[in-house]
Amino acid sequence: MSLTITNLQKDGDAKKEYILLKATENVNIGGYAIIDKTFNKDGKVSNVHKHFYRFPSKTVKKGEYVSLRTGKGTNTVDTLEDGSTVHRFFWGSDAAFWNDNDVEQAELLKVETVAKKAA
Repeated sequence: MSLTITNLQKDGDAKKEYILLKATENVNIGGYAIIDKTFNKDGKVSNVHKHFYRFPSKTVKKGEYVSLRTGKGTNTVDTLEDGSTVHRFFWGSDAAFWNDNDVEQAELLKVETVAKKAA
């Protein structure tokens, strides 16, 4: 896979939560999405996914990072303290997603549009 999850920062505050991905090769991230896995009352993984984010079409070079913040903001490209490039994206939520005491999981999906139809 061209992207790996390197960190899931849970905080209970949408402004501070983020998922950090790293490109392992040059990749158009528009073919990827993040979902959060939910759990049922017995603590088992549910088949319900509450939040879905598909990245816009954008080329990210090998070694660069992609940050998806839960909160609101403007997509930007920044430089980290170590000089690495990070492409920052925002889910746009006022509420935290990664705020339970249960084990939470972010899942990185490779996605492809197979058909479109306007209403």
